[in-house]
Formats: sequence, C-alpha cells, structure tokens
Amino acid sequence: MKIGILAPSPVPFTIGGAEKFARGLAEYLNQETSHQAELIKLPSRESNFWDLIDSYRAFSMLDVSHFDAVISSKYPAWMATHPRHMVYMLHRLRGLYDTYPPLPLQCDGERAEVRALCEFLRRGAPGPGAAKECFERLEALRAAEGISAETFAFPGPLIREIVHFLDDRALAPERVAKYAAISKNVAGRTGYFPKGADVAVLYPPPDLPAFRRGDSDYFLSVGRLDGAKRTRLMVAAMLRAETALPLKIAGTGPEEAALRELAGGDRRIEFLGFVNDREAVDLYANALAAIYTPYDEDYGLVTIEAMASGKPVLTTVDAGGPNEFVVNGETGYSVAPEAGALAERIDYLATHIPEARGMAEACRKKVEPVTWARVVEGLFGAEAGVRAKGPGRKRARMTVAVTFPVYPPRGGGKNRVYYLYRALAQELDCDVELITFADDGQPGLDQWIAEGVREIRTPKSARHRRRESRISVRAGRVPVTDVAMPRLFALSPEYLDALAKSAKGSALLVACHPYMLPALECVREGQPAMYEAHNTEFALKRRVLPDNAMGRYLLRLTREVEGRCCEKAALISACAESDAEAYAREYGVDAAKIAIAPNGVDLGSITFRPPGERAKGDGRFTVLFMGSWHDPNIEAALFLVEMARLLPHVRFQVLGSVGQYFRVFQLELPKNVETLGTLDDRAKDGALGSADLALNPMEMGSGSNLKMLDYMAAGTPVLSTPFGARGLRFEHGRHLLVAPLIRFPHVIEQVRHGGTGDWDEMARRARALVEAEYSWEAIGRRLAQTMRERGIYAQALAGKFTPSAAQSASTIS
Repeated sequence: MKIGILAPSPVPFTIGGAEKFARGLAEYLNQETSHQAELIKLPSRESNFWDLIDSYRAFSMLDVSHFDAVISSKYPAWMATHPRHMVYMLHRLRGLYDTYPPLPLQCDGERAEVRALCEFLRRGAPGPGAAKECFERLEALRAAEGISAETFAFPGPLIREIVHFLDDRALAPERVAKYAAISKNVAGRTGYFPKGADVAVLYPPPDLPAFRRGDSDYFLSVGRLDGAKRTRLMVAAMLRAETALPLKIAGTGPEEAALRELAGGDRRIEFLGFVNDREAVDLYANALAAIYTPYDEDYGLVTIEAMASGKPVLTTVDAGGPNEFVVNGETGYSVAPEAGALAERIDYLATHIPEARGMAEACRKKVEPVTWARVVEGLFGAEAGVRAKGPGRKRARMTVAVTFPVYPPRGGGKNRVYYLYRALAQELDCDVELITFADDGQPGLDQWIAEGVREIRTPKSARHRRRESRISVRAGRVPVTDVAMPRLFALSPEYLDALAKSAKGSALLVACHPYMLPALECVREGQPAMYEAHNTEFALKRRVLPDNAMGRYLLRLTREVEGRCCEKAALISACAESDAEAYAREYGVDAAKIAIAPNGVDLGSITFRPPGERAKGDGRFTVLFMGSWHDPNIEAALFLVEMARLLPHVRFQVLGSVGQYFRVFQLELPKNVETLGTLDDRAKDGALGSADLALNPMEMGSGSNLKMLDYMAAGTPVLSTPFGARGLRFEHGRHLLVAPLIRFPHVIEQVRHGGTGDWDEMARRARALVEAEYSWEAIGRRLAQTMRERGIYAQALAGKFTPSAAQSASTIS
C-alpha cells in the first residue's frame, strides 16, 4: 500500500513533537512494514487571521489521489480529501478550543459581509461543498473595505468559529475512514471528534534511541521552557524542598530568563540549555526521577522516555496525558499542582532512593507496549503489513558472549560490539542478545540498547572478583579480566544462567573474543557459529603478560581457547588480513574460514570539518591522541609524553581512558600534555574538530585501529606509523602521512609550519573512503552477506548448523 502522511510545516520552521511524530511514523512504515510511505508537508503559517485561513485552504486544495490511503494528525492537514483518510490526532488548535476563553461571536453592528458569514457558520452547512463555500465567502470578505481590524483579531471569536466550522467539515464521519488519538486525554476532549465516533487510542513511541538505566541521583526536567509546561511550578517546588539532590532542567524557551531569576542562584537548580538526543538518553539514564508538570498535556513523551529508562515520574493531577501512565507508588506520583505538594514528594523520593529505583521494572513494563508496530496495527488492522522485526517481536535470535559491558559504546571494543551487531541485527533481520559482564561496582542491566540489540549485563560475584584480583597480583598487576575468564566465569552463576537462557532459543551463538568459549560450551554443544575476533589474542598477550609462572599459565590458556575457537567456529570474523595470516600460521586455519570485517566508525556521531574550516581557538598548535586503557595504547601514550618534552610549543591532548594510566601510577606529565578522559559523543566531536593534527603512534597490537577512522571521519589531519595504518586502505600522501616513530617530532614541526601537502584535499579524500568502506552499516552489510553466502545463517535457522558450513574464501574489507 502507498500511504501519504500529511503534516503542516511550521513557519518559522522548528522541530517539535509533531515533526518527530510524523517523521517517526513515516520511517517505521518504510523500514518495518511492506508499505511505502511519503511525508508530505506544506508551509503553514498561523501568526494571524489570514495566514491561518490560507494554510487551511492550501491543504483543502492538495491532490493526494495517487495514494492508497492518507494519514493526517494535525490541523490544517486534515482538510485534504481522500476516500481512505485516517485521522490520527495530536490535537486541534488548542488556542481556539479548550484553552480559548468562552467569548461569544457577536455579529450585530458588523458589515453585511461579516453578518452573512456569521450566519453561514451558525447554520453549520453540511455537504462536500461547505468548506469550498466558506473559503469563497472569506475571499469576498478579504476584498471588502472598511471592516474593523477587531473583526480579524487572532485569536478572536470569528476565527474561532471559522476554524471550528472547517475542522468539523474535515473530520465529518463521511470523510474519515478511521479515527485515532495519541492519548485518552486527546480522545476525550470536548469537540475534538464527532459525537459517537469510535476513537482508537494509539500511543506513539519516542524517537530517542537506546534507553537504558544508570544510577546517578538527581531530578530531571526535559521540555520547552514556556508557560504550558509549568516549569515555574517545579522550580518553585525545588526552592521549598530540603533535599541536596540537584534538579537538572534541559531545554530552552521564552521563560528561561524568568526561571533563572526565580531560581535565584540556588546551586541545586541547573539549567542545561539545549541537549541533543544522545545527551537526553544519558540524562534520563542517570536521573533518580523525572519531574513533569504541564497543564492538560496532550500526551507527554517525557513520561514515556523517563519510564523507558526505568525512572519514575512526578507529575500533577491536572497534567493530562502523563496521568495515563503514572500510577501512584508504582511508576511515580501524581500530586496537586502546588509547589508544597511537589516539594513533599521530591523530598520523599530523595530520602527513599531504593524505593524510587525499585520502580524501574514497573516503569519499563508500563511503557513496553508503546511501539510503532501497535500504532500501525491499530490503524490498518489486518493490512498492517508489519514485519517481524524489533524488540519484543518473534524472530530469529543471535546470542553473543562478551567479557565486558557494551553500552554506552565508548572505547574501541565497546564501539565495535555495539555498532557491528546493531548492523547485523538489521541486515539479518534478527534480534541480537549481548550477554555481558558488568565492570566492578557497575549494576546489572537488561535493556534494548539499539533496535534489535539487547544487552543482558550481570555483575561478577564477590568470589569471582576476589579470584581475579589474586590472579592479577600474581601476574604483576596486569589486568586479567579477559584472559582469566575461561577459569572464572563459573564463579558468577548469574552470568551462566543468562547465557543459557538466551542460548536455548537462539539460532546462532557467537564468541566475541575467545575467552567465553568454555561458557558457550557449557550451555550448548556444537557452537559457536562464529568467532568474532577483535585481535590475535595469543600474539597480543605474549607481549604484555609477564614471564613468570602465572603469566605463562595465562598465555597457555589464551592459546588454548583461541585455538579451540578457530577450530570450532564455522566462520572467523577478523579485523585485518594480517590477523587472518596469523591465525593460519599459529593454528593452521583454512583461509576459506575467515572473513575480514574491519573496524568501522559511526558517521552519525562525528562532524566533518576539514582543516581550512576549523576555528583557530587560542592559536596554539594542538595534537590529539585517542585510546582506551589497553597495552598498545599505553605504550603509544608513553612515547607521546616523551615527545612532548621535545616540543614544548605544541599542546598534546590525550583523549580516552588511556589517560587514567598516568593518574593511577602518579606519573608526572609535562605542562603541555592534557588528559581529557573519556568524553561523551558531543565532547569527543568537539575535541576532534579542534585538533590540528591527530596521532596514531602504534607499534604493537592487532586488528586495525578505530581511532584512525574517527580522526578521518572528522577531517582531522593524521600522522601514523606504518604499523598504525595496518589493515586500512589509506595511502601516504593521499589520505594521511605515514612515518616511523622516530620521525614524528620532525613531521609534527613540519605540519605546524604549514607543510606536507594540501590537508583539505587529503581530508576530503579520507572522509570519502571512510564513508564508502568503513561505516558500520557497510561493514555489517558485507559480513551479513558473507554469512548468507556460506549458508551459515540458513543452516542455523533450520537447525542444521555444523562447523563445516564454511565453503569459500571471502574478504569483505
């Protein structure tokens, strides 16, 4: 079915809830159903009487006959005519309906043209030609002279009667095939739908990605800072509350200055301004509770977003839509719209934090049914055409065993797991369950972190942590979380239970790194279907483990599990050709069993800024190095520090957890070295966009370096060692500079003084190559195709999987 989604485009343009709603519905229909949908928008001004009339008339003249069905959700889009018109209502023009003062329409004393129009409106003329006649009368009125400006007041009694008349004609039962509303509150408003109409309540989902639950303690407000949202009420309540927990207010709007003045410098009240989607997800995740106090809100996506993050919502009894989800004591609290009542509940939640956190499961379950799939099924019934796709839908499952937490994806390994399996979930039309271990002190997690990707994270047991600590001490305090896992996973029975539960109904099991192979063998025989190798682990650990009894034991253990993974897996996904060659040398692996899936980059989180378009900042030449706490990165960072001593006029910035190494071991840094720590996407994008040169001084490791792709996606000039550029198709002088480590200081000075070539052109060529070869979507697409070509996926779905599935060589880099 071909479906037109009709919506007004606000003038001046802004992206609000209505825009996100229309975009989300169109995207879902196109991506997740058998239908084809197009979003059709007309500029719609409503700043005065005649602007609004013109906007209504434009939609009344819109020809949408080339669609099989159309959906409208807001005035004046429902003026369009179609035999299968579905109205999925957000709201009518509230300023002329439920929030309009009851002023009667008075036509006595008006000009004859005005009196005639008033009489026409009062008769409520039925029939298909009524709207057309109304517009003709209005045009005659526009052309008339001597009519008072008060007649055309906006808002005003006449425009109110006109809009009611036009809406009633547009929404008449003979013109509408299906009525729906975004909430019970909208469905129940007086005058919104024809009397006796059957109105389906279909809750639309938010468009924020990957809700999750963190554990920081603050209150959160998200939304536009205007009168209808009543942010003033929650600020007043916070001023009366006794808690020391802060209130973070995200959003902008016309009341911001007044709200700041009302807050009076109270340090607990923080105004964050505009936040992007990723920041909003993090804010929800780490809040104790959300406070949302609008007046008679249509729906309130803030409520859904907060509860999807496992957070209770504090609202008011007159808030409208939020009260369809807030259940006192279960998913939050709804109180009188008074500062004192709100302050009392704020203090209650602040002093009953375990109770607030305990509402998480009830909150998530309350909003779990809020999906586009349910919306489309509610609108189209048996013709919904919804594919079995997405969280909660019955489709094939892939189980991936991982030794570390994945979300949020910050750091090389986490990025690879998150983005690669997100892409595979889409390409193979399956759900992926990542069974992961929490970092020490981190809580568990069971959450869909991306479309089709669920992370089930379990904490290590106390016994597991103690044994790991003792092994680390005996291994010279080298981190051993991964290498010791084959011997320690059984000490955390919660992890094994989660893995077994997922594996029971799974089509494919995947070992992400080799260390969880023994755990996979415990829960099901004949697996894994795939060994997703990030490194050649034996070669890597041979360089970092100490030459003592424990180090040698862990090295033997690493070789054993890596070799067994290579033997048992039907397919080995390696990061680089050099890794594939190492597997062949060390374990005799047939090349036909290996596919190359290089490291990639999320282009959506990085802004491309070629050198010539960058802000100069303070004018100081800045060099950036990025890496996680990983032995090859530590070696590179130590070299960078020594190089900084030789180049005191250059500022060196170290981004990522590798910088913690210097603090943990209390190493003194030169004044021109800054450690930035692990940054969120927005801050990382800023650091990449302000650097003059990015370094990759790697001399050890395996696979390829994700940092290279981040650098080049951002347009940052790159200087790398030959080893650092391994496994990637970038060329010296065309995309970057490649030099031995000993020449790095000299090359940096050359770049600082404007030498080494046309960096803008190199940056554009590098970005183009990244887009074509190294986006996660492209890498996932090629790996999925390899799995199909080898027959691995089909055999797994049919229950006929065997390790002999690998048939032919395939390289997907």
